[in-house]
Order: sequence, then structure tokens, then C-alpha cells
Amino acid sequence: MVKGGYTYQNLHVAQNPNAESAFRKIIADLEPTVVLEIGTFHGGLTLLLREILDESNLQNSKLITYDTEPQVFLKPIVKSRQLDIDVRTENLFSYSYLEWKDKDSKNIISNIIAEGNPILVICDGGCKRCEFRLISSLLKEGDVIMAHDYAPNKEIFEATIKGKIWDWMEIQDSDIDPSCEEHNLAPYLQDVAQEAAWACKIKK
Repeated sequence: MVKGGYTYQNLHVAQNPNAESAFRKIIADLEPTVVLEIGTFHGGLTLLLREILDESNLQNSKLITYDTEPQVFLKPIVKSRQLDIDVRTENLFSYSYLEWKDKDSKNIISNIIAEGNPILVICDGGCKRCEFRLISSLLKEGDVIMAHDYAPNKEIFEATIKGKIWDWMEIQDSDIDPSCEEHNLAPYLQDVAQEAAWACKIKK
């Protein structure tokens, strides 16, 4: 069994430590002008993403993070350090996660995506496969979408990921293949992302 995360700047990061190098490589290659994170949790990854952006000479890139629960650990740090992180507490999706909560929620995310050139979307909320399906339909050419707790399939998860990289699997290729085909999404630095149990696709 692997640990369910580590601590970064006193906040929990629910990630394999490989996530740091993975995001550094992806952000350096993509140079996103907007990063949209779904699922803040304690906010350790959010702080790390802001640091990576700043160290990559992307200080002007926006970082927006959403969670359904108040980000009680992250918000005081953002305020006290005056960090450029837009922390939003809101549920964007329906109770079933099969659709947007309402038209306004969809329009908000659509506008954020339209503003980014390109945008990096990080799906790590309550239903990764649902978030991936709904948000991927809004992407522009060159945008990248990622989803955590990923393995290509159960067999690969059991053989090479569980107990070695990450012990949780909530999304696999069969969950996202229809969206990838419909919206012309292709693998993007997938070998790098998979070292931290992430799926990573780019809109072609």
C-alpha cells in the first residue's frame, strides 16, 4: 500500500510525490495562461501549482480552484500571503454529476476556458470521469485536460500502479474514450502524467 499523499507548505497533497515533477513538465511544455482545478481538497496541490507557474515565468497565468466544501486550510494562506489564486467554493454539477448544476455554472466554466490560451483543466473532484466528460466538451484546440486516480484499465492498475504508485482508481480509458473520440482528444505527455496516476489529453 502506498501513502495517500504528502505535506507541502503545511497542507496535505493527496498525490503521489511524482505529481510535482509531472506538473512541472506539463506546465513548462504547455505554458497555460489559465489553470482550472476542480477539487481543491486541503489545497496543497493548489499551492504547488501556483509555485510551479511562478517559477516557470508564468506569473501572469491565472489559477482558479473550485471545491464544494469551504477551503478552510487554503483560504487563510492565500489571504495572508496575497497569493494569486482565485479560490471558489461552489458546486458546479448536479447531484448525480451527470450534468451541470445549471446553465450559469456551465457558462462560467465555458467563459474561463474561452479566456485561456491555452487552458489546463485538472479534474480531481467528486467524480473525475463526470467532470472530464462535461468539461472536455467545452475545450478549444490546444487545451489540455487531466484527471486524477487514473489507470488505463483494471489489469494495468493491479499489475503496475496499485501498491507502487497509487492505490486508488476512479477513472480508466473506457470512461473517457467516448469523450476523447467525440471531441478529438489525444494523449499529451501521458507517460509523464501516468507516473503520478493522472490521465492527460490535449484537444486537437
